[in-house]
Amino acid sequence: FINQSELKIGKYTLDLNSRKIFSETKSLNLTEKETNLIIFINLKKIVNLRDLQKEVWGYSSDLETHTVETHIYRLRKKINDFFKDNEFIKSSKIGYTI
Repeated sequence: FINQSELKIGKYTLDLNSRKIFSETKSLNLTEKETNLIIFINLKKIVNLRDLQKEVWGYSSDLETHTVETHIYRLRKKINDFFKDNEFIKSSKIGYTI
């Protein structure tokens, strides 16, 4: 996705090498999938469920699964529990944004 080692995402910095997301005073470890999910949503600005299934998970677009929703739910909870930020990933009728 990206050729740099750090990516600025709102008030956070994402270290792509260590897969950690930083605020001013804290850092949180992320999984490879969480990191890829954040990068893809940030890159596209707004992304729908089918695009995430295809581009991040490599699923065909006609596959019925709740994998993406489950990962987003868990990532939102993880960010909120650690950084007290329940606005990190937002969803609307047209897709997800950061």
